[in-house]
Amino acid sequence: MRRTAPRPVPRTLLALALAPACLGTLALGPATPPAAAAPTAVTVENGQALTPPMGWNSWNTLGTAVTQEQVVQTIDFMVARGLVAAGYNTVTIDDGWSLGHRDGQSADFAKTPEGAMQLYDANRNPVSGTDGTGTDVTSGHLVPDPARFPSRTVAGRTVNGIEYLSWYAHGKGMKFGVYATTTYTTCQGHPGSLGHESTDAADFVAWGVDYVKYDDCPYGPQIVGPDGHNYYTQGIGRELTRSLYARAQDFRRALDTASAAQNRPRVTLSVSAQPVHTGIPHLLAADDPARTDPVVVAAGTPAREAPGYAPTGKWCGQVANLCRIGGDRGPDLDGVLYNGQLRTALDYPGNVRPGSWNDMDMMFAGWLYPYGVYGTTDSCLCHKPMTDDESRSEMSILAMMAAPLISGADLRTAADSRHTDQGVTWTTGIGDSALAIYKNTDVIAVDQDRLGKPATLVGAPPNSPTAPIVLKRQLADGDTAVLLVNQDPSGRQNITTTLTDLGLTGPGYTAKDLWSGATGTFTNTVGSWVAPHGVALYRLKPLPVTGPAAVVGDGRYHGISAGGTGGQALEVRGTCSAPDGSTTDINTWWDWHTSEQWKFTPNPDGTVRITDNCDTPTQVHGTLTGGNGAGSAAWVLNRWDPNSPHQKWRVLQNSATGALTITNVATGLALDAPQAAPTSSVVLGAPNPAAPGQAWTLLN
Repeated sequence: MRRTAPRPVPRTLLALALAPACLGTLALGPATPPAAAAPTAVTVENGQALTPPMGWNSWNTLGTAVTQEQVVQTIDFMVARGLVAAGYNTVTIDDGWSLGHRDGQSADFAKTPEGAMQLYDANRNPVSGTDGTGTDVTSGHLVPDPARFPSRTVAGRTVNGIEYLSWYAHGKGMKFGVYATTTYTTCQGHPGSLGHESTDAADFVAWGVDYVKYDDCPYGPQIVGPDGHNYYTQGIGRELTRSLYARAQDFRRALDTASAAQNRPRVTLSVSAQPVHTGIPHLLAADDPARTDPVVVAAGTPAREAPGYAPTGKWCGQVANLCRIGGDRGPDLDGVLYNGQLRTALDYPGNVRPGSWNDMDMMFAGWLYPYGVYGTTDSCLCHKPMTDDESRSEMSILAMMAAPLISGADLRTAADSRHTDQGVTWTTGIGDSALAIYKNTDVIAVDQDRLGKPATLVGAPPNSPTAPIVLKRQLADGDTAVLLVNQDPSGRQNITTTLTDLGLTGPGYTAKDLWSGATGTFTNTVGSWVAPHGVALYRLKPLPVTGPAAVVGDGRYHGISAGGTGGQALEVRGTCSAPDGSTTDINTWWDWHTSEQWKFTPNPDGTVRITDNCDTPTQVHGTLTGGNGAGSAAWVLNRWDPNSPHQKWRVLQNSATGALTITNVATGLALDAPQAAPTSSVVLGAPNPAAPGQAWTLLN
């Protein structure tokens, strides 16, 4: 819910505002049983949003001044700069796109002093509507503002400015969204869709709209109930007799009906309103579906609250594809940390599944204040842009919680996003570093994981706003994502956890840092030094289950080939005529070449001696010997020293693939063929189960 728009350039200084906190509480209490038996819950299964939606919304940067030209510029930029290819495929226009009246009227509708639509009785006398009565006398269709969204000609047909943008987005391989509300008026005072659901839904579908952001802005006076309790602002008329749950369900059903009637794809519905209201129990209609929905009933209805006003995280998936679970966020990272929306998201994991997502509001990564230059013409901390570390943190938290990735930044070129004010010219266009953050495919893959299971908190909740957080998320392929969050804005933190604390029982895990790309292995502790307001995000993959290799002690000579080499075999470089102390390489496998045959003999201490099958004046069953560090050669020596760890190896076999891992005792480094070309050197490398050249398979 956004009641206050960003200012138009350059006159006013309105900031983004939250709805007043006095409008109600969100406390949950004991459930009140319904009067009748509850039917089975009906969840949204419209085939939409099977992964969290990704895209862009106009509000944070363009507010109510958004124009058709700006949206076209955004679409072109997103295509050209790889955002669409990365998955950000939906552009949505927020509040303010329509005229202030429908086409059934010639002037904007009358409003009460509180900004609510004026309602009337049957004799067209004005009424307050605070008792749930009153009629909206407007009629007709929503009309795009022709000054900002002019009609265009497409394929010989004149279309309005919204349908044109839908056509333009589709032509670029994108989807298109618009804004509407469950109430009589939008948050910016334009016509809402309450009472016009069928008309508006049919128009949106006909215009080719793919996504609707559905807000909730019930303006009106404070209401004191018959019990003497002040319920504060709850709306007027049907806003009081029909719950937010029911109003959202009405519109989603209208969209589905329109799609079926027009033989068009169904539309994704996003409820952009965490209930800040409590409802007024005695005014809620007896047949309101929230009264009997099992999910709503299970959520509980505290005293002086009405069913259907429980947090959206409880019931969103019953009526919509995604719902806001908190208030409006600003560009400060605190809004998405534990004392912000993260804690709320952690409270409602049951609402997260394919087709139903908890929305943690638009991303501020890369956002710049449109109406001044922070640090030059503007000094409000509320307009300070996120650092790159904070931007990575915001995106990581959203990805871990399987939240939508919808940018509010200015996704246009520097030329298209130029501003001038107070003698200063600047651009709000997203910078290259922030753009790279958005396009991180590894982090996007976590957010879009098809299992659709959100992260959980590891350990106890943080005991202060700066205490670190550890989150873990199970992924569809069996991997585990682990996020270390430094909530301290000013100091680095060494954040650690253990495999046990993460509930991981394997002997070890390979780890990829999804922001730096670095890889490694964790066998006990997962941890890192993390920058202020920064994160470390790892994807952990269990090490393969291994056991003693069957070739050890079988008395036979074997050819072995490194993965990724096309079946080439480990050999003594130069074959058996090579001098003592020769290095090793890979080469074409010939089963009669004794220089490519190796025997694995157990040592009394549990290690393994590996010898070649050469028996010449220069090569006499040479022993495979490791060097002193990563990248050093593996060579063969005729001399065998039972006390030298460089001549001893540990050989384990993957129980699933049969591949051997051969590790030098002295260095802990693995026998590795990092290059695939014939005669490439075999060396010692840092153990990496993902490295194909460290997986050796038997050739005979």
